[in-house]
Amino acid sequence: MDIKKLDAVFERYGYELKQSSPNYRIYVLPQGMYYGAEIVPINTDENLSAITEQYSKLGYACKINNFADEKAAEDYLFKGFFQTKLANKKIEKRYLAFAQKQVKHYGDNNIKYEYIHVPYASNDIVGSNNVERNIIQDVNDIIKRQGAHLIVIEAAAGFGKTCTAFELFHSFKNRTDFIKPLFTELSRNREAKKFKYVLWSEIESEYNSLIKSDLVIYNIQQGKIPLIIDGFDELLSKNIDTGRGEKINDFEQVETMLSTIGELLKTNAKIILTSRKTAIFSGEEFNSWVESYESAFSVIRYQIEKPEVKHWLPKNRLDELYKQQVPLEHISNPVLLTYLRNICDNEFSSLMKDPDSIVDKYFEYLLTREQERQNLVIPPEDQLLIFKNLTKSFALFDVTCETRSFVKELIIDENDSLLKHYRVLSPSKPTLEELADTLTNHALLDRIGNNDYIGFINEFIHGILFGEVLLSENTNFLEEENSLPEDILERAIVSFSYEKREKRELLWNILNALKPRLSSSLKMLMDTNLKNLVYGQFKSTPFNSVNFQNISFAKENCNFNNCIFTDSKFENCIFDLSAFINSGFIGCKFINCAVQMGRTNLPIDNNSVYCYGCEDFGNNFISDFSNLDIVRKDECNDYKTTANYEQIILSKYFRVDGKTPRMKLISSIKEDILEQDREYAFEVFHKLKKAGYILTNGNNSHISQEGIIFYNKTYR
Repeated sequence: MDIKKLDAVFERYGYELKQSSPNYRIYVLPQGMYYGAEIVPINTDENLSAITEQYSKLGYACKINNFADEKAAEDYLFKGFFQTKLANKKIEKRYLAFAQKQVKHYGDNNIKYEYIHVPYASNDIVGSNNVERNIIQDVNDIIKRQGAHLIVIEAAAGFGKTCTAFELFHSFKNRTDFIKPLFTELSRNREAKKFKYVLWSEIESEYNSLIKSDLVIYNIQQGKIPLIIDGFDELLSKNIDTGRGEKINDFEQVETMLSTIGELLKTNAKIILTSRKTAIFSGEEFNSWVESYESAFSVIRYQIEKPEVKHWLPKNRLDELYKQQVPLEHISNPVLLTYLRNICDNEFSSLMKDPDSIVDKYFEYLLTREQERQNLVIPPEDQLLIFKNLTKSFALFDVTCETRSFVKELIIDENDSLLKHYRVLSPSKPTLEELADTLTNHALLDRIGNNDYIGFINEFIHGILFGEVLLSENTNFLEEENSLPEDILERAIVSFSYEKREKRELLWNILNALKPRLSSSLKMLMDTNLKNLVYGQFKSTPFNSVNFQNISFAKENCNFNNCIFTDSKFENCIFDLSAFINSGFIGCKFINCAVQMGRTNLPIDNNSVYCYGCEDFGNNFISDFSNLDIVRKDECNDYKTTANYEQIILSKYFRVDGKTPRMKLISSIKEDILEQDREYAFEVFHKLKKAGYILTNGNNSHISQEGIIFYNKTYR
C-alpha cells in the first residue's frame, strides 16, 4: 500500500492524521457532533485493542479498517460520506414521484407509467450501431468509458427530454455502491440567476454540510458522481438558436454557461445535459470551445426523434388508426400517444369517429378528470381559460415557471371575477386563496426541480395553451415587447403541428405578423410545422440541425441564396433546384427525397448546389441534386492530384503534434479548402469515406484506425 496516497485520500475527505507508526495509522474527523477515528492497520498482525480503547475514552467513535490498497480506502469513504446505501431508495422514491405525476390525471390505479424507447440519432462513431439498443443503454455504456465525456440529449418541445433524463437517473438503481448520480432540473423564473449559481445551489442542497464542494467536484471528476442536468436551455436567452448566434454576443452567454461545465470535465467526469433542439451544439463556435480544452473531454450528442406509433399502441388500436386513415405523423407525439394508449376502449372508439379532434379531446379528458379528482365545480372551458391566462402571464414575464405563491397571485389577479363566481357555487365555499391553491395543484401544472417552483407539466401542454392564447388574442400583446419569447413560441408551433389543419393555418396566419422579428430558424420551424412548406427569401443564412419531413421546397414559395444547411435531416422532401443558388449541404441525410427539375436542364455555373459529406442511402438523390457529379474530373486532375488531396484531407484529422487523432467538422474542412478546389477535394473525401478511412456522422467526422495506418504508411 502506498502510504502517501492513503494519507492523501483521508485528507481529501477532511480527516487529519492524528497518529502513525510503521504498523498503523489513525485518521480523525474533527467535525459534527461525534468525532470519528479511522484506525488503519499497516501490519495486519498488530494488536490494536489498546490504541482503540485509548481513542474511545477520548470520545472518538473508533473503527478498525483493513484496506487492501488506497483505492479500497477511497471506496469506503465515498460510500460512507455519500450514503450510497440510501441512494437506491432515494432514486426509486424520486422516480416513482415523477412517474405517478405522469399518469395521475387518468384516474385509474391500474395504469402504470412506462418509459417507451424512442428512435434517436447519435454522433458517437465509436459506439455500437446495434439497432436493438436504446438511448439509456448507449449513455450507460459511455458512462463506463474511461475519460471525461459531455453527453448532450436534444429533442423538440414535448418529445421526452425530461422522461429520458429520469429514466437514465433510474437506471443507476442497484449499482450505487461506487457511483451515485446527481440529478438537477433547471427552469427559468423572474430571478434569472446565473447558471453557475443555480447549478451549485442545486448541488449543495443535495448533500449535508460535512461534504465540502471541493469533495463533490473531485468525485464528479472521478466519474463517481455522474451529473444529469435537465433543461440546460432554460437559462439561455430567447434568441440563441443558430450555430453562430444572430447577435454578436449570443454565443458568449452560452460559453459562460459551458465554462462552468468545462471546469468539471476532467479525468473521468460524465455530465449529461438535456436541451431543446437548437443549433448551439452543432455550430463552429461550440466546436472551437471544445477544442480550446485540448482533448480534455469528448462530446457525444443524441437527438431524440419522433416516436414510432407501433411501439406505443397495441395492434387492435393501431389497426383502427389505419382503418380510419389517421395520418400517423399527426399523433407521433409522446403526450398524445400516452393518452391514446391509456384511455379505455370505449373512449378510443369514440375518438376514432372524429380523429381530427384528438388534441381537443385530450384536454377535455384532462379537465373533466380534474373536476372529479379535486372536486372542482369549474367546467373544462373555464379551467382552460384560467390556464391560458397563466400561460400569457408567463410569456410576458418570459418565464417557464414561478414560485407557488406567485403563481397563486397570477391566478387570482387574472381571473378574479371568474373565481368569485365559482367559489360561491362550490359546496365547500373556499376562499379565493384556497381555490387558487387548489388550481396550483392542477394536473396541467407540476412542481419543477427541488425548489417550490410551479410550471406546466410538459412542453406540449404549455405550447397548446400558448397557441390558443394567440388564436384568441392575436399577437397584439407581444408586439409591444422589446423581445419575443422565442422558446415559448417554439413550443406553440411544435405542439400545434399536431392540431387539425384549420387551426395550424390560423396560427400560421397570426404568427405571420411577427415574422420580421423572428429568427431564421423559428421562421423555418413555423413554415414547416404549420404549412409543410417553406416561405421566404433566405440569403447567406445558416441552418443547423433542422429536421424536415414531407416538405416541398418550391421556387414560387422560397429561395435560398448562398445558404448552408448543416447536420440536417430531410425525409420525403421534394426539392425544386431553381430555388437554390450557390447553396450547400454539409453532413446532411436525405431519406426518400426527390428532385423536381433535372440537373441537365441547368447551366453548370448556375443554381449551384453542393453536398459535402452527405448521405442519400443509395437512391442517387445526391447525384441528381448536387453539382459534384457534373465536375469534369480531367479538369480537376489538372490542378490537384488525388494523392495531394488524400494527404491534405487526412492530415486534418491530427492535432498539431501530427500524431493525436481528432474529430473534425466537415464544415470546417470545407472552409479550409480553396473554393475552386472544393468539388474535387470532396470527391476525394467521399473516396476516403467509402474506403473506410474516414467515418462520418452528420457534420462530425473522424479518421478510422485503418485510415491512420493508411496515412502513416503512405504519407509519413
